[in-house]
Amino acid sequence: MLLRITIKVFALSDETAAALTNIKNERQFARAQISTHIGGLDAAIHHLSENETPDLLIVEVNETQETLFNKLEALADVFEPDSRLLLIGQENDIKLYRHLIELGVSDYICGEIDSETIQSSINQLFSDPSAIELGRVIACLGARGGAGSSTVAANLSYMLGQKYSEEVILIDLDMCFGTLALSFNLQQRQSIADALAQPNRLDDVLMERFMLKYNEFLSVVPAPVLLGGEFDVQIDAFETLLDLVRRMAAFVVIDLPHQWNPWVNEILLDANEVVVTAYPDLANLRDAKNIFDRLQEQRGIGSPTRLVFNKIGLAKVSELGAKDFRDPLGVSPILSVPFEAGLFGTALNNGQCVSEVNQRSKSAKRFSELASIVGGRDEISKNKSKFLPMNFFKSET
Repeated sequence: MLLRITIKVFALSDETAAALTNIKNERQFARAQISTHIGGLDAAIHHLSENETPDLLIVEVNETQETLFNKLEALADVFEPDSRLLLIGQENDIKLYRHLIELGVSDYICGEIDSETIQSSINQLFSDPSAIELGRVIACLGARGGAGSSTVAANLSYMLGQKYSEEVILIDLDMCFGTLALSFNLQQRQSIADALAQPNRLDDVLMERFMLKYNEFLSVVPAPVLLGGEFDVQIDAFETLLDLVRRMAAFVVIDLPHQWNPWVNEILLDANEVVVTAYPDLANLRDAKNIFDRLQEQRGIGSPTRLVFNKIGLAKVSELGAKDFRDPLGVSPILSVPFEAGLFGTALNNGQCVSEVNQRSKSAKRFSELASIVGGRDEISKNKSKFLPMNFFKSET
């Protein structure tokens, strides 16, 4: 999801330096340590002679081929073999490219360089084609308490399982007031708090003990629902848990409490999709704007935050419209869930989702649409090459 790597850039032009600096604004690089320098290969060689090699070294070059190869040999003397080297040049020569790859250069890109091109190359370098496909993480947050985010999370999770016939794990992180086990009429034994208390012992067998099976596709990890406990989530422990459950299910839906603290912020940053549920009134508009302003800055334009209207029709006279949200937030709701009190009341009392009560209802259709939007199954998976690390230090035979 997020690249936790060190990247050092040695550019020759301000344009290249700016393109590399701009990737810092992308969500994928939020936890990467990126430093940019001017000077090209000479500066890189000097720097690495006195400092550690980063996970990725990016260097802009303009030398002739003979000079370039000589300098790369000098670089090899100070370059760690487990690191990767990305060169940026102007010479569009397939023979040059192949020779650089033979030397152990991870990638060579040429021509007009922008942030998107560089980001694509880095994605290829740090992808692992043999890795297990990880589950898609969808975080759900209410603009205000009572907006219905937990209801959206529960119905979305159910629909993801039904639509794709895939495993879904729904995690309730509202430690004191979580309702997901209640919503599905599940009798909880242990909770997410128990799992987070022992991250070093977690494996799929132990994790199964904390999960409540609702149907063949959907499992729920409930909240402890206890007052007075110390439930400050340690982000390292949660990341360990999240890495595990992403290997166990195609989708992981996280129901977040209506509060803002460092661990909530980190989870929202990590998620593939963020769904903010709001009722269209002034208080929700104000709080939704604060949330969207923060997340758009942190997640970048490539990872949009989704807005869902809920309980539409509850108070028709005073409700705001989509345009009232679009102007200050810069986004429109992707869909609106109507207020169908009888339907939702019956579903809650039965411990079911609305589509189980009436799959032809407007609300059931909206949740099906939401599953299609955030499911990510319209994305085309690409086979990505795995490049070799630097191997300049070949022994003579």
